[in-house]
Amino acid sequence: MSSLALISQKGGVGKTSIAVNLSYSLAKRGWRILLVDADLQGGVGFSLTEKAKDAVGYHDFLCDLEPVSEEAVSSAVLHTRLPGLSLLTRGSRRSLDAVLADSDCNYAAPDRIAAVNEAIAAQGNDLVIFDAPTGVHPVSAGISLWVDALLVPQQPGPLCLRSLPQILRMVATARGANQGEDRPRLAGFLLSMTDADDPSNLDDQREFRDLLPTGLVLETVVPIHRDIREASRIGVTVAMLRERPSASSLIFDQLAAELETRLNLYEEDDSTPPQRDDYARLVD
Repeated sequence: MSSLALISQKGGVGKTSIAVNLSYSLAKRGWRILLVDADLQGGVGFSLTEKAKDAVGYHDFLCDLEPVSEEAVSSAVLHTRLPGLSLLTRGSRRSLDAVLADSDCNYAAPDRIAAVNEAIAAQGNDLVIFDAPTGVHPVSAGISLWVDALLVPQQPGPLCLRSLPQILRMVATARGANQGEDRPRLAGFLLSMTDADDPSNLDDQREFRDLLPTGLVLETVVPIHRDIREASRIGVTVAMLRERPSASSLIFDQLAAELETRLNLYEEDDSTPPQRDDYARLVD
């Protein structure tokens, strides 16, 4: 089992849309994916199901003083129509009220986050994807300490460049706390909300890539596209908007393929290829 957290320094970079559509694309490719809505805004749940409003979810387990059990997490997981893709919502309104009343963020103690995440990890998935809260938040910090890798969506522009040191410092802090362990790895920076028709935006993309070592910025780029906004508005993934795949949905398939290697998913998959001699040819 591998784990990935999407983190960002500011909102409006498409983090939640990326988490939802990436999870869908990976599940379509045969991986068992559990998407965890750890962001208090609850964008993942609201993007996929009306049940998210009152469903027991991630922050319920963080706020509960009782030890978290694998069975309790299992009962809270929502299964989707796509085999292999399941969802743990943000949590109920009761948990949100408890979080807002806890000004000291006691619910976000690293040990508690780790305990909840271990119960989540025991659900038998290939990859757990966390949509983490935006900015420097105790829950984001706790998740970053625990996961195997971090994916950072960045919108090209001056603010993106100025926030880069903060993100790198957050990764370094998490790695420093996990002495002797090679985690969290930086899966990469993902340029999002890009505009290919804006020359200055293209310049910002090139400048961002030039600042970082080759390979640290993913090849995939997620543009501003009406399909992504429309899918989020009506509560589906981009791939579900039309019967035939659109160009915008193929972007997330490309991202999924790129991350499979970066997350070493094939190394985690120890299944033996089927032994058969009756393969059907495409044309007889």
